[in-house]
Amino acid sequence: MDNLHESKILVVDDNEDNLELIEDFLDDEGYGNIICVLCAREAYEVLSHNKIDLIILDIMMPDIDGLKACEYIKSHPEYEDIPIIIATAKADLNTLKAGFEAGANDYVRKPITNDVELLARVKNALTIKSQLNYIKTLNESLDEKIKDEIEKNHKKDLLMQEQTKLAAMGEMVGSIAHQWRQPLNALSINIQNLEDDYQENLIDKEFIDNFMDKNKKIIDFMSDTIDDFRNFFRIDKEKIDFSALESINSVVNIQSAVLRNYDINIEVIGEDFNINGFKNEFSQVIMNIINNAKDALLENEIKNKKIVIKLDKCKITIVDNAGGIDDETIHRIFEPYFTTKEQGKGTGMGLCMSRMIIEDNMNGTLRAKNIDDGVAFEILLDCKV
Repeated sequence: MDNLHESKILVVDDNEDNLELIEDFLDDEGYGNIICVLCAREAYEVLSHNKIDLIILDIMMPDIDGLKACEYIKSHPEYEDIPIIIATAKADLNTLKAGFEAGANDYVRKPITNDVELLARVKNALTIKSQLNYIKTLNESLDEKIKDEIEKNHKKDLLMQEQTKLAAMGEMVGSIAHQWRQPLNALSINIQNLEDDYQENLIDKEFIDNFMDKNKKIIDFMSDTIDDFRNFFRIDKEKIDFSALESINSVVNIQSAVLRNYDINIEVIGEDFNINGFKNEFSQVIMNIINNAKDALLENEIKNKKIVIKLDKCKITIVDNAGGIDDETIHRIFEPYFTTKEQGKGTGMGLCMSRMIIEDNMNGTLRAKNIDDGVAFEILLDCKV
């Protein structure tokens, strides 16, 4: 409160002369908002209907004494911040100790023969309360700002995830296009040859059965590709136990046509183990790292392009021979929006999101280091061998 003299002060004393004296001292000092009552019960009633800033409370009162009244007031959360000055004729250590233990903030000695001590203690109590109110307001404002920033960061994280997912979907669509190119050509050739086979009288029941079986296998392969695509982007709602090898092989199968198209050899070696986590998120991490390796191999025009994925007791290492990353850059590759690719060719979110998935969602570690002729991405997981 900026103006202390606007404070509402409650004075509790069973002696009317004391009430009048205290009220006069306060009024002369400019405190014009004063409520005087003769007992604790009346004080409780006043508190329930007024916003009180300070209580001056006599200790020696009939029915409910000042110490019990002080304890009662301080026991209620809505009143606990109101400073209480106890007025006592017994200013010995035991009495003051009992008053402070009951919740009093200060004391004034009775009889109150002059206004100096009373007014000094009233001003001090109101000043401290004003400062505490100011700090409380700042803390509340800070809490709101923190909540707002947390919400903004949460929305930013969701946006990052969406950008990464859209980028991954673009890669997946490209993979499907490569996966479907050969079977579509096969279907086209089979259909085109059908008329020639008819003219040559080659079509009988056995021919039709073989034709349907062969083309059904092609269509099943294309359908499986779509299922892989759909499952890859299904949102995981809960953690499950899944095979690391099966999950990695699923990603490799999706990417195989693209990698073959660029003459990139990919190999998966090592022993399988189970992981507890979000399966599809883990698959996205593997795909992000493979795609980064593929881009580096193509950008650096490596002749014998190679990616090796090794599984070894809760550790997955993905290695390429793309020439490595310079020492200054490798420490920044997991930063959001940082990319070494040309403008328009990378969002800078893939590796950032990959680390968030592994470390925040799966309690693991994702790190990268240069090796002899490339980069090794290491994923360390808490898993079941």
